[in-house]
Amino acid sequence: MQQVGVVVATAGDRAKVKVCRATACSHCGRCPEGERHTLSLFESPKEIVVDAYNEAGAGEGQAVELVAPDGSILLAAFLAYMVPLIAFFIGAFLGNWLAPALGFAAAQVGSILFGLLFLAAAYGLLRWKNKALRESRRFLPTIVRVLN
Repeated sequence: MQQVGVVVATAGDRAKVKVCRATACSHCGRCPEGERHTLSLFESPKEIVVDAYNEAGAGEGQAVELVAPDGSILLAAFLAYMVPLIAFFIGAFLGNWLAPALGFAAAQVGSILFGLLFLAAAYGLLRWKNKALRESRRFLPTIVRVLN
């Protein structure tokens, strides 16, 4: 995925780049906490600030080209959406199977409880791994060239 943006700040080998929001990146969670704004359900910002590796040595105010491997975008989406969903279903099926042994009157109670427990555990695991993933070069875009 390629995008064009403007460097707003640099720090070491990284830069903060303002880019127009692409449909593919809406609410992916890669934007820093301080950069997120409270939005209505139908509104999204036109521009966002993303962290990127500054391989081109760009300075503030310069227009740059960003590249993010498509595979990393798909993997990030899988981690954010599919892992919790799969965990929920595993928990629901496990809860349904274990409900009689645990003394629940209805199997649906076990399904609901275990499904929610596994869902919460998946989100907790992703939150715990988030810091390591944030530092990983695999998930950050790279500035490949300065345009002006």
